[in-house]
Amino acid sequence: MLLYFVLDTHDSILNKRKVSGEFSPDESMYSIVLIVTLILVSGIIAYIGDLTGFRIGKKKISIFGLRPHRTAVFVTIITGIVISILTITILSIISHDVRTALFGLDELRERQYELTREIQQRNKQLLETQEELIFKTEELETLEEEFKRLNVQIEQQTSQLESLLEIRERLTEERDVLQQEINELQQTVQGLYSGITWLRRGDIILDQGEEIAMSIIQGGIPEVEIEQKLIQLLNQATRKVLEMGAEPDEKTGQVLIIPRTEYEELIKNIHQSEKELVVRLLASMNVIKGEVVLAEVATIENKLIFQENEIVFEEEIPAINNPQEAEDMVFSILRRVNLRAVQEGIIPEPKTSLVGTISAVNLFEMVRDIVQSETSMLIRVIAINDTWTTGPFKVKMETEKIVQ
Repeated sequence: MLLYFVLDTHDSILNKRKVSGEFSPDESMYSIVLIVTLILVSGIIAYIGDLTGFRIGKKKISIFGLRPHRTAVFVTIITGIVISILTITILSIISHDVRTALFGLDELRERQYELTREIQQRNKQLLETQEELIFKTEELETLEEEFKRLNVQIEQQTSQLESLLEIRERLTEERDVLQQEINELQQTVQGLYSGITWLRRGDIILDQGEEIAMSIIQGGIPEVEIEQKLIQLLNQATRKVLEMGAEPDEKTGQVLIIPRTEYEELIKNIHQSEKELVVRLLASMNVIKGEVVLAEVATIENKLIFQENEIVFEEEIPAINNPQEAEDMVFSILRRVNLRAVQEGIIPEPKTSLVGTISAVNLFEMVRDIVQSETSMLIRVIAINDTWTTGPFKVKMETEKIVQ
């Protein structure tokens, strides 16, 4: 009855501990009752064992062939063993912890090892997660700062865009107004030019764009030498226009006027160039006798256009018996030669636009050979000398009969 009461009390206390998860005063009382019960049971068993050993010794009983005294000792030992077995059995039945300590220690240690490893893995994962969290937090802060900066920049750009749109609209309006003024000015200028053309009809000594003087200057030389050559060119042009009838200005005494900025820019360009340049002094507008000459400067590279004895033009013509037709054919060929020479870069005569010369004797012989020939002929135009940009371009014509 006492053992049953202890077991029943143990079960109720275990159930209460499982439910609450805490130790209660009932559980402490249970432990005291359990200890007292075990002491009493052990004492009773010891007493019974001692009494049994005493009676066995008194009655001279022998077990397993032992002497009565040894038999009594054996019974006492057996009694102690029974007490130990009974105590362990009762504790094992009553306490789950005792059962675990006696029979599940290896399993408990293995479980503890597994839990320890799992805890270590969890701690490692936790550490990695914390580090990743710190990195992501820093990255998030960086992105937030960048986002704020971009927002500020967008606001600034939006403000600038609105300002630029307003400026563009204002400039567009101003451009339209200026374009209208330009159109009106162009019409006015055209009218003025028409009036000037009508007023300036008279004894014209120089046409607009007509060459007054020309000089060849090697680029890259010192500016002092360049200026000396330009002064020589201007003196030559001054003497020429004075001979033609131009007169000096009453205030400045100059007869040939060139803008100072254009003159300085010309010196600089020649100094920076590495090529031989042709410097031409041209009339800026028509000049009437008795006026000052307004001039401008043009430069062009002086290069070899045609070499000596180079065939400039070649063409096959049919037999022509009529002298007039033959002469027209020759002049047509010469016009095409002149066009090619101008396209290649030879400076033409402003008034005639011609660049080449040919002997009258050579021209007469060509017409005669064409008329006298009864077959087709090959006409060649050949450069007599090396011809540069400045000319002169002297040519000769040769014929060759084509044998059918």
